[in-house]
Amino acid sequence: MTADGLTRGLARGGSAMLLTLFTAFLLAPIIVVVLMSFTNQLYLTFPPTGFATRWYKAAWNETAWFDASWNSIQIGAATAVLSMILGTLSALAVTRGGTRWTRWVASLVIAPMMLPHIIIAIGLYPTMLDLKLSGTYIAVILGHTVVAMPLVFTTVSAALRGYDPALEFAARTLGADGWQAFRHVTLPMIGGGLAVGGIFAFAVSFDELMLALFLAGPRTETLPRLLWEHLQQTITPVIAAVATLVLLFTLVLMGAVLQLRRPEAEPAS
Repeated sequence: MTADGLTRGLARGGSAMLLTLFTAFLLAPIIVVVLMSFTNQLYLTFPPTGFATRWYKAAWNETAWFDASWNSIQIGAATAVLSMILGTLSALAVTRGGTRWTRWVASLVIAPMMLPHIIIAIGLYPTMLDLKLSGTYIAVILGHTVVAMPLVFTTVSAALRGYDPALEFAARTLGADGWQAFRHVTLPMIGGGLAVGGIFAFAVSFDELMLALFLAGPRTETLPRLLWEHLQQTITPVIAAVATLVLLFTLVLMGAVLQLRRPEAEPAS
């Protein structure tokens, strides 16, 4: 083997090793949580000393988990819809505006992605108190929309830049009004990006904790907040069991995103 071949082989081997270590680093905490959910002990322990499904049964028999999950689903769905509407309108304004201020507007829209959620929560909490919305579904939905809408804005903006805006003008010249041109021309073009952004917005809302701690109440308690309360009070393996179920649900959402993005990737190949 030549020196160049040996160097390339070492480089490939080193890259494979780094990729393996990085993957193990990411998956190790998830694997630990999943294994702890099947322990037969009364407390979180790793490695498990025995296999049991009692903690999944315990979560199933406790209605608080179902109530919190249903709250998270309702809030996540409403957040996704509102984020899709506002994110699409913002993306259209930025990509079709044609003014020198569009970059500043885009930076302002995506700013919540870079801010710590606790800062946003501290700012929203007194506002919701003044509006007498604290502890309501509306307060949590609005708070989650603030951090979820930039994701829709990003995916829709990318989709809008992927096709020629002349198609819209062609529809307008053929007699379509603005709404008809958007519905029959623009919306089918950006449908994939809009759907992906909506799923991301739902996932962000479903997993969000900090805003829920400030804005949610007893009747609007979300699943992450209930998990946090259990961690503060009684640390039992039921927490790991619920976390594992949330992980499975997240994987389903990721699979949906991959399915939606696949048709966009096929033409390019």
